[in-house]
Amino acid sequence: MQIDILSRGAFRSALVRLSDGESFISESGAMYRASSNVDIDVTTRTKGKGSFLRGVKRLLGGESFFLSKYSVTGGAAGEVGLAPTLPGEVHRIELDGASEWITAGGSYLGSGGDVEIDTQFQGVKGFFTGESVFFLVARGRGPLLVSAFGTVREIEVDGELTVDTSHLVAYEGSLHYRVGKIAGSWVQSFLSGEGLAIHFTGRGRVYVQSHAPNEFGRRLGPLLPQRN
Repeated sequence: MQIDILSRGAFRSALVRLSDGESFISESGAMYRASSNVDIDVTTRTKGKGSFLRGVKRLLGGESFFLSKYSVTGGAAGEVGLAPTLPGEVHRIELDGASEWITAGGSYLGSGGDVEIDTQFQGVKGFFTGESVFFLVARGRGPLLVSAFGTVREIEVDGELTVDTSHLVAYEGSLHYRVGKIAGSWVQSFLSGEGLAIHFTGRGRVYVQSHAPNEFGRRLGPLLPQRN
């Protein structure tokens, strides 16, 4: 399997080249082109059991209920073009089977057929993040594609790191986190307009995005004409 990240700047996409016997799974609606020998199947799970329940939990986590599975027919190689809904960058994370990765709602774009995608309930913390109450967890070996609104940056954490909840893309499972205020007090946090933050501790990698989809929607919404 070969994956190329296409274009530069704010409109990146991914081109996945599959050989006979290989498969790739993406968020439903992410495909914008495919070669004629690519077979597309619709499913609610990647691996394991609990198809319907996994689909429901993904839906609650800000993802699609369905997933698209791509494989080639006839023994020849084929290719699939994938792109996120929002303009921004696409980044590849290679899972080694030893550690898991957790993606924030809306950041998952696709993964190899041997990667298991499940959902992780954030518990009470999820209700205060301003995002979704579920994260997506990727386990196994193979590529994981995540998308960012704007630019994406990888940060090596060795100790502590604070990330605005709206700017989180993905983080390594070796990290621990808690949700809390971003400024010195709750009043200062409210007045700063930053809201809540995720405070990471430990060692691992975090991917963040430069722009916040929720804030963009709040700014854009009032400018749109009313529906009749």
